[in-house]
Amino acid sequence: MQITTQTTPILSIRDLSKTYRSREGDVEALTNLSLDLERGEIIGILGPNGAGKTTAVKLIMGFIKATRGNITFNHEELKAAEPRPHFGYLPESFRPNPNLTVGEYIGMQYNLALPAGTMTNRGETATKVSTLLNQVGMEPFAKRRIARLSKGMGQRVGIAQAIAGNPELIILDEPTSGLDPIGKSEVIDLLLELKNEGKTILFCSHILAEVERLCDRIGIIVGGNLRFLGKVDNFLAQHQADDLDEGFKKEIKCATL
Repeated sequence: MQITTQTTPILSIRDLSKTYRSREGDVEALTNLSLDLERGEIIGILGPNGAGKTTAVKLIMGFIKATRGNITFNHEELKAAEPRPHFGYLPESFRPNPNLTVGEYIGMQYNLALPAGTMTNRGETATKVSTLLNQVGMEPFAKRRIARLSKGMGQRVGIAQAIAGNPELIILDEPTSGLDPIGKSEVIDLLLELKNEGKTILFCSHILAEVERLCDRIGIIVGGNLRFLGKVDNFLAQHQADDLDEGFKKEIKCATL
């Protein structure tokens, strides 16, 4: 399935596939994924557990090598294991050093994100850390050790490190996983603020209500295949569904027939 657009996409994925080899035989986790991500949009990738969402993210980030297909960012092809300096990333299992304070950790991430050869001093780093923590609502907790943070606070720190290098593209894998309703709402509000600042966001989730509120478009992956890519309203119309939950269940049922 290939989606074409009239504007120049920030990220283009073409025929991206990944086959894992095991003793039981080859397992194709992702098959011919093709999509364009527009500058300044939020796109949510949905799918049941094991559908291929995280595999797609790992391929985009260059953590694993594709079996076939290619990825281009701003017209430049990306290779596996190459740095992604214009990307920000929050993994599903975010585990920073628990012994650092919030400020220490974000300061370290900010300095790591600087271009090679860039010199900065403590004052500049402190100012940037303050700005980042203020942006995610964590400045009052700059001196708190990460081990003492709640799950919601930890996710906010994760987003702060993802945007520390002022990335053009932010990739988040289950950013509200394990959060209570208030925490989820706060993270969604933060992502909408980042979009308003011009950031492009791709995130994976299985929580349909937040996707419906947050995304300009959704992509649905089932069994390693992209089954739908477009606006939520179009998806609901396609399945004659009243909400995303109902439409998603119908899509899963169609995929397994």
